[in-house]
Amino acid sequence: MRTSVTPMEQTPSQKEAEILFPDGIIGFGEHKEYTIVSEKSKEPFLWLQSKHNADLSFIVIDPREFKPDYVPQISEADKTVLRVKSVDECRCFAIVAVPEDSDRISANLLAPVFINRKENIGKQVILQDQDYSVQHLIIDEMLKQLEEKDASSFAQTK
Repeated sequence: MRTSVTPMEQTPSQKEAEILFPDGIIGFGEHKEYTIVSEKSKEPFLWLQSKHNADLSFIVIDPREFKPDYVPQISEADKTVLRVKSVDECRCFAIVAVPEDSDRISANLLAPVFINRKENIGKQVILQDQDYSVQHLIIDEMLKQLEEKDASSFAQTK
């Protein structure tokens, strides 16, 4: 499930460089040029917005914002498309789905979006042989992180 949101008007401080997706985003292959739009009050969520279709945008988030142990591995072929030797040379985003029940906000960790930091080339990659979900519940993961942090803090006080 992909969520399209009302496009945001971009100000010079919000607009980043254009990103070329040679293969497009899965299901939207004809749209190849995007920008990332941020709004301070909505962070850590951002928008991946089509340059040529203002009605097409995806809410995205860096998965490590809510899942610090997220370490996706991509194929050599994907690295070639992205023109990188390592995923460390890329920004990584998960596409977010926002259903009516806001407690069920999820991120697609199985098909993250990678963007070469230097050349602004992007690719959505379907991860192989990795145990991630297309609907990873963000709030559940954040609560889990808080519980682990609280348990760790409690153990340190004893």
